[in-house]
Amino acid sequence: MRARRMRSKLPYPPEMNPSVRPEWRDVAQSMPHRILIVDDDEPTRVGLAMLLEDAGYETITASTVPTAIKLLSEAHPDLLLVDIRLDEYNGLHLVAVRPEPIPAIVLTGFADPAIEADARRLGAEFLLKPISPSVLTSLVRRVLSEGRVGSAIRRWPRKAVMKEVRVDVDDAAARMLDVSYGGVCVEMRRSAGAGPPGAFRMFLPHADMPVPVEVVWSRRRDATTWLCGGMVADAVAASWRMVVDTIT
Repeated sequence: MRARRMRSKLPYPPEMNPSVRPEWRDVAQSMPHRILIVDDDEPTRVGLAMLLEDAGYETITASTVPTAIKLLSEAHPDLLLVDIRLDEYNGLHLVAVRPEPIPAIVLTGFADPAIEADARRLGAEFLLKPISPSVLTSLVRRVLSEGRVGSAIRRWPRKAVMKEVRVDVDDAAARMLDVSYGGVCVEMRRSAGAGPPGAFRMFLPHADMPVPVEVVWSRRRDATTWLCGGMVADAVAASWRMVVDTIT
């Protein structure tokens, strides 16, 4: 479904509306922040957009990850609000690949400590559904007031590898697609019916030691092929930098 821009239903500007809470008026008096909402459930998507527009923000929405990736690059939102489960995608994929270091809030209806830990390692906030409107608007106001996300998010740009680099991921063959000083994206084959790994060791040609990688996001390409993006362990950061410089 194509992303839609939601228009506020208020009959006059939020700063003049007596029903708008005072702490929201400062937002409306300046150029409104733009928030990208990504959720494949239309009632949830529309409801979030109406709530945030009534609070004085501008919203754009998407129901799919490919559409959201396009909007991240072209619409330059100030905040990403994304659900975890997006059809065959994981919402953390968007948090990991966002081209600009904007704040992110991850939403899910399922309590999962591992997903929450991954979201926070990427610098995102984490909220469980159902969400109180006051809790969400307070969190949105806080993360936007703090500006750009902090040191937990991707600190280095991703780089395409200059030549095909095939690696061994534990006991399976894989192909390296892009890298940064902090992470890697690989294409790997798994047996039919097997899901992506939560972590793996990457064995590089001519390297003295394996590179431990913790998977942050994954996406199935076909029955046996997965794309996986992950963070390289700090313990091998110096050696990994040398590898990145060699292959990019």
